[in-house]
Amino acid sequence: MKKGFLHPWIWITFAILFLVSIPWYWAPDSKAMFLGFPLWAVVSVFGSFLISCFTAWLFCRLWPDEEEEP
Repeated sequence: MKKGFLHPWIWITFAILFLVSIPWYWAPDSKAMFLGFPLWAVVSVFGSFLISCFTAWLFCRLWPDEEEEP
């Protein structure tokens, strides 16, 4: 696979993860709880964790090495 950060699947994955992690789709009167926290907050934190993991994976897997010629 050609290395680079402009592949469409990367941007689509980021968009999906951001849509999941932003709680705009939760009802304002939602009272769902998980371990004492509002469920929307748990989903938002988990989505942020997945964004961080995906970004770290991209850096480890697709970041160009310094010794490679462009």
